[in-house]
Amino acid sequence: MKNQDLVDYLASCGVCRVCQLRYLKARGNEYRNMQQTFQRLDVKVDDSDLKPSVDEPDEQPPKKPRLSICSTCLGLFSEEFQNQLIDGISKSDFGKYDSAGIVLAISLPLALQLRQLSMWFALQRKFGKSSFNDNSAPDVPIKEAVKLILHPIVCSKLGREYDANGLMINIDVRHSVEAEEVAKLTDLHRVAFPGKKRIEISRGLLEKQYQPARIKADLFEQYLAIPPAAVEEPLHLQSIDLMGPIVCVAGRYRKLSRELSHTPWILHGRRIMEESIEEIIVKQVAPHFTDTVCKVTFMSSGREDVDVRCLGKGRPFVLEIMDAKRSSFSRQQAREMELAVDKSGKVSIHNLQVVPREQLTHIKTGEEQKRKYYRALCVLDEPVTVDILKKLQISESFIIQQKTPIRVLHRRPLHTRPRSIYSVKAYVSRENRRLLIIDVVSQAGTYIKELVHGEFGRTTPSISSIIGKPIDILALDVVGIDLDWPADVNNAETEVE
Repeated sequence: MKNQDLVDYLASCGVCRVCQLRYLKARGNEYRNMQQTFQRLDVKVDDSDLKPSVDEPDEQPPKKPRLSICSTCLGLFSEEFQNQLIDGISKSDFGKYDSAGIVLAISLPLALQLRQLSMWFALQRKFGKSSFNDNSAPDVPIKEAVKLILHPIVCSKLGREYDANGLMINIDVRHSVEAEEVAKLTDLHRVAFPGKKRIEISRGLLEKQYQPARIKADLFEQYLAIPPAAVEEPLHLQSIDLMGPIVCVAGRYRKLSRELSHTPWILHGRRIMEESIEEIIVKQVAPHFTDTVCKVTFMSSGREDVDVRCLGKGRPFVLEIMDAKRSSFSRQQAREMELAVDKSGKVSIHNLQVVPREQLTHIKTGEEQKRKYYRALCVLDEPVTVDILKKLQISESFIIQQKTPIRVLHRRPLHTRPRSIYSVKAYVSRENRRLLIIDVVSQAGTYIKELVHGEFGRTTPSISSIIGKPIDILALDVVGIDLDWPADVNNAETEVE
């Protein structure tokens, strides 16, 4: 079979030039200059059939000329549809998004898949199964062709770049033949695959069941035409919906209050605390990027109890912002957000910056291998002795076995977890000889309160068992988290113009 013979036959079936190239398995930039591609493939084409033509009686006033509609793509790759698409996008909320990249997500009629199969049968009849076998589709899939052809055109006309993670333009395309052809397919399916009580026609069903290896052409033709029948109307845009990209804003927070939950604390439908770390940060940062603040996800590298402060450089966090209309902010805007959070008096943030979504793995990856630094204010029943201080100067690491604390059993499964304690140092308070200040460096995921008092032997060894005395914890601070992320950014510095 020669390429010229294939193109001539496709043209006789009403197939457009773009789809002719699809059946010649053109790839990439070969769709940019179709005339050149046809020449390279040794195919002569006459483009006069693509020009508008009028075939009206002399006495009738001239009507707007209409291009012939491709029987396989139903006009998807026509200039007319491209213009309709660009016009529809331009009239949407497209201008409200500043994303430099876009991606098209087109929902196409099932009729296109049916017509691909119909043309597959037609090509087998014309050129034989040696040229077009039962298992390998004869064309470049339409969805792939959309990426090769429509994406570059739309990006160019809208002045944006292609980016799979950019602004998603969801396009729903319909055709008037859809209902009729799907109804015929349903009847065909009952005959071709008897015994199926419930029939759900879907793309997956067509891809899996409807190819020449699974169904005979003669049976198919009893319900649907081979080759596909001509249509009088092109595809039409049903709707265009926009979904902004996911923007990730990272930073570090310091928790300054001992009466603040990490996330909203709601028990039996009633709020226990007015605010949370999450709400304070989201309230000041998210509105710059999106109108749907309720869809923002707050994540951090671990969390503190309500009565525990987080000091030092603070704890890394990130906001995952869906449907973002803005994808960046200036250093001045970031600083204003930091100051707005600081005014709460409960939380302070710094290093605020937009980060690639791929970096979110820093928050969770290897979480239990990180080291965390704590300072605990503890009390004994009697004055601290030199012997107690000596026992709590531990420079070599040791392993504890820690059962899930009773206080968190309502949300965590009961397990015994080994945890590494890397060092312990203790100091006695000058004001009260019964008070100990204990610095602990531990593996992330260690319950420090239980490490101190032992929780009735559920944590072993514990500070209490090491000194052989009852000891309780009065206050706890996180003073360091061994995670060098996100990068240090001083938003207080004036940007260079």
